[in-house]
Amino acid sequence: MTPAHNFKLLNQTLVRFRSGAYESVAYSNTVLTPLVGPILTAQKSAAPSKLILNQTVTFTIVIGNTGNRSANVTLVDVLPTGLSFIPNSVLLDGAPLPGASPASGILIGSVPVGSTVQLIFQAIVISFPPANIFQNEATLNYSFTTQDGRVVSDTVQSNRITLEVVPFLLNVHARLSTPVTFLGDVIFYDLVLHNEGLLPMENVVIRLPLPEGFTFIPGSVVIDGVLVPWIDPNNGIVIGYLAPGATVTVRVGIRLAQMPLDSEVTFQAIVDYTVNGTSYSTLANLLVLSVITPTLTVNLAVNHSQDTIGSTLTYTTTVTNDSSFAVDAQLTNLLPPGTVFVPNSIVIGGVPRQGTSLGPGISLGTLLAGSSTVVSYQVVVQKLQAVIEYGQIINQVQVDYTYRLSDGRVVKQNALSNSVVTVILAPKIKVTATAQPMYYEVEESVAFTILVQNTGNLSAEVTLFRTGNPQGFYLLDPQVDDIRVLGFTLEEGVYLGLLSPGATVRVTYWIYVSDSEEIQDETLTQVISRYIARYHYYYEDTLYSDESLSNELVLPLDQNIE
Repeated sequence: MTPAHNFKLLNQTLVRFRSGAYESVAYSNTVLTPLVGPILTAQKSAAPSKLILNQTVTFTIVIGNTGNRSANVTLVDVLPTGLSFIPNSVLLDGAPLPGASPASGILIGSVPVGSTVQLIFQAIVISFPPANIFQNEATLNYSFTTQDGRVVSDTVQSNRITLEVVPFLLNVHARLSTPVTFLGDVIFYDLVLHNEGLLPMENVVIRLPLPEGFTFIPGSVVIDGVLVPWIDPNNGIVIGYLAPGATVTVRVGIRLAQMPLDSEVTFQAIVDYTVNGTSYSTLANLLVLSVITPTLTVNLAVNHSQDTIGSTLTYTTTVTNDSSFAVDAQLTNLLPPGTVFVPNSIVIGGVPRQGTSLGPGISLGTLLAGSSTVVSYQVVVQKLQAVIEYGQIINQVQVDYTYRLSDGRVVKQNALSNSVVTVILAPKIKVTATAQPMYYEVEESVAFTILVQNTGNLSAEVTLFRTGNPQGFYLLDPQVDDIRVLGFTLEEGVYLGLLSPGATVRVTYWIYVSDSEEIQDETLTQVISRYIARYHYYYEDTLYSDESLSNELVLPLDQNIE
């Protein structure tokens, strides 16, 4: 007898009586009788639930006692026809029971109150059952001793399980070449198809829905080790016929072209096929791929948004490792065009680094997850044509970094900083010389015109100097903007005054060539003229000086007098 769950039996009697026309009922007192005994349950399960011929099935029976007395239990499980018990496969709570058989009964032993026992055994499919269905349940034969010494026996049935036996079965197993990936990475999806049934499969096609951001690599499909570039995986990978017992291996390349929203994505192929004209589909095992996003933030700042030629700029770079793992980093592309590095000006994390140049970059070592490193260095703005022409210094640094994936691969990537611009404030003095005519003749004059232009963004005081002329060449009528000046000597030049940005000054004069008797060098065949504009300007109360050279005028000389 199995006791009720409340382990109590209530009993009360009544007497109905009548006296004449009067009827009534009299109740006795209530008798409460405690119940004792085990409450046994047997939960049976089997894996797999779909079977083919010669396949092994594993049965698991969990026995529990929720009563108030321990019970000695023997399990009996007579397998249906078509299933054959595998000898020595019985495990009781993980311990083997050699020689035990469920058909003849397996001694479980005492099952204490509140405990559970797990029994496992295996069988093999040796023939097809009627309607291709196996149904089975186990029986628990148990006994217990009451408080007054009596031995009571009873039985409990487990739940009934149903197993389907199919004449065909497609086993599909998938794996990825790596459990982790990153933007731009190429991974491979491998699939093994095995027809474990007795019937051939036709029209076999593999479909692989890709997660967001992933694309197939065209021409990457490999079937049984043979490259099949004409197959487009987006339209399905056609296998065709799969004979009983046959196995096909498939590989396809996949690229992460765009970061997905989730850090973990799943892959699960679907295999469609037909058997005897009926269509079926089988899912591959679900695969999870981790997508890592190693991100380094690089912030660049400069101490001056505007400066002048010859000044010193200080750049400060803050590199932050925003990822959840460490990276090895190196700062590169540090020197902007038009500047020269100031030796021994590098400071990393507040510590000066002597003797380091910017050429190969600055090693930052290992940046831990969530950490930041601050690097500063100095450069001097050079007087270069590009600087003068464009009037600005643009800098954008780069961080090259490497990290190791969990699959052992080492990956190198880079991150760019923001761009910073320093406007260069300086006069840009351009000197252009022309002559008319472009040759000298004895007892004739040549007119020279020199245009001095300030195309920069600061004013400058300018003095123009010229090269000397041979004996017998006389400078006449020097003028600045059509105003005659006292002279244009080699030593003092001609003062042009303050040239504002955009201003142009025109200097003109004549060179007269006397008769050939005054020209002492009879071999003189040409005369070269060139001009230098020397100027100075102020920027933030500092005086700067510079000079600009004109084009060269080469005028031939004809000393023959006809």
